[in-house]
Amino acid sequence: MAQIFTKIGYRFLLGTIFLTASQTFSQIDPAVSNRLNGFMRENCTTTFNEISSTPVENILKYKVFHIVQETQNMYGEKKKNINEFIVIDTGQKVASFEHVQANTSLPELTNYIREDFILDQESAHEFQSLLDYIYPIEDWKPDHREYFQKNGKWYFLRDAYFRTKQGFEVTVDIQGRITDICYKMKWNGSESK
Repeated sequence: MAQIFTKIGYRFLLGTIFLTASQTFSQIDPAVSNRLNGFMRENCTTTFNEISSTPVENILKYKVFHIVQETQNMYGEKKKNINEFIVIDTGQKVASFEHVQANTSLPELTNYIREDFILDQESAHEFQSLLDYIYPIEDWKPDHREYFQKNGKWYFLRDAYFRTKQGFEVTVDIQGRITDICYKMKWNGSESK
């Protein structure tokens, strides 16, 4: 029995030494860290621009930002790599908008909508414009934007894939307040215009 406890104690001690040693050796020297940070400052730039538009201000509770991150001179190449992001600042955290895939429920986007916003015939164009800001259509995709209301729901079509319409389905209550938003990859015949 004592031999079992000795083996367990020995393994525990070796594990502790291994974890401590790996953490000690993995820390980066401050001089190296400064050089790495300098390299990043020289070769990477990040800009933040607020998207200040009437649709964003009238529909969303929070501010929206467009972030552009440029990286250059990597691997001796002169071209720039550009990454772009659309984010929302909730006052507590900065978050990206939910990624749309197949049929995707968008509860966070639904929660970002102002309580006093009413979706109706007059404001539907403004809502379509908001979608253009926060979920822009890729340049290479054909533009199939249209919107309509049917059976108590609004449909904001964005794309088509093999003749199947894709876009946002927005459920509203009797007053026109948005209660649910989802992205649909395929529309039922009864949902089409």
